[in-house]
Amino acid sequence: MNYSDEPAEWRGEATLESLFSRALGDHGHSNRMLCMSLNAPVVPAERLLSLPGYESRTFWAASPEEERAGVGSASALVATGATRFGEIRERAETLFRELVIVTLDGGPAPDPTLIGAFAFQPGRPTSAVWGGFSDAQFVLPRIAYTRRAARAWLTVSASQQELSSLAGRSRLARETDAALQSLRRKLSPLPSAVSDLVVVDEAETGWSALVSGIRGEIDAGRLEKAVAARRVVLRGAPMPHPARVLERLRSEAPGCTRFALSVGPRTFLGASPERLVKRSGLRVWTEALAGSVRGDDPTLGASLLLSRKDRDEHSIVAREIRMVLAPLSESLFAAGPDVHQLRHVSHLRTRFEGRLKEPLHVLDLVAQLHPTSAVGGTPRSAALDWLAEHENADRGLYAGPFGTFDRSGNGEFAVAIRSGLFAGNEAHLFAGAGIVDGSEAQSELRETHWKLRSLLAALGVD
Repeated sequence: MNYSDEPAEWRGEATLESLFSRALGDHGHSNRMLCMSLNAPVVPAERLLSLPGYESRTFWAASPEEERAGVGSASALVATGATRFGEIRERAETLFRELVIVTLDGGPAPDPTLIGAFAFQPGRPTSAVWGGFSDAQFVLPRIAYTRRAARAWLTVSASQQELSSLAGRSRLARETDAALQSLRRKLSPLPSAVSDLVVVDEAETGWSALVSGIRGEIDAGRLEKAVAARRVVLRGAPMPHPARVLERLRSEAPGCTRFALSVGPRTFLGASPERLVKRSGLRVWTEALAGSVRGDDPTLGASLLLSRKDRDEHSIVAREIRMVLAPLSESLFAAGPDVHQLRHVSHLRTRFEGRLKEPLHVLDLVAQLHPTSAVGGTPRSAALDWLAEHENADRGLYAGPFGTFDRSGNGEFAVAIRSGLFAGNEAHLFAGAGIVDGSEAQSELRETHWKLRSLLAALGVD
């Protein structure tokens, strides 16, 4: 991807204020919110996140060709409990009806999108480390940056009431100018290694017991599979800014979806190899990702296809996804399993593509697919109940759906694995392993080490 640090035309605050005034005159006949877009430099989207003064930050990059970043909050949607998917959808539909899309300098404007996440289980971000996060939260950024290939836009959202005053327009012009300048500045590099760091493994001592407990449920016929999660805590050194970590993940986790959500001083971020679902009109895509091996040796990836244990684990996930999507689809095709090789770990992957019988909202699909047995287990309810009672790590947003969607119900969600929660001098990193008949505790523990490598390397930890 080629980047350019220069926008097509540079504007100062006075010009921006004039553009906002004109937009108000053209569209300010009600109390609706204006989403006003202008051309922006084509740069790595994470640069916007370095802009100081905002407690809310969002980031989504599902491919090298399309990235989104946002700071501030023009509107925030929050929901709790088992009905969280439907509540977010209803509130989003109300919000989207109230938005007016405005192009400030000609050409097409990107559709506003909400970016956010659902917790792995409702009511489960209970520990203090997840303070500020809810069962579901999505943000329409105050200032959003969207890049699609060689085009980019900055979108600022403000109410008609704010824009109707000179002070409000001036304030928005200053914010927009500062955002454009932040896009022009390169991020300072991370140090090659972090010193004075203490690693606290909060699961290793209880890992064998956790795996044995799941194996006991499998032997008793109550479970077929469950995914055990562990948490590793880094303490002692100020953690790098999330923008820098995301920049490093660009090279440490190629082929993955990078994401971030900040609530106050805490940021949840990661780089996931696993798509939960993508919907565009009637077309839908998803994948089964299960069965893992170390990724630095291509010959090891081929061994996955010969491993009965890994193929059995993978087939459970693929079977469950097909059972969910088949009744909703006019047609559904599967390709795989093949080996999805990443820098630090390789997986068995089966990709699904289908055509829906009717245009279901992407959140309806998320609600039915999550959690797949790649991160939960099967039978689903029994596995989730067992994990909620016995797992030591409070997953919070880890392994939950993270993604973005627009007013048409199109969007994409990843499974928020290979992720961590960053706050001040601490980072809580999460990894999991699927336990099936034949799983061994030490082998599964080694697998979680491979899965932690991309985040550790992005932090400069050997």
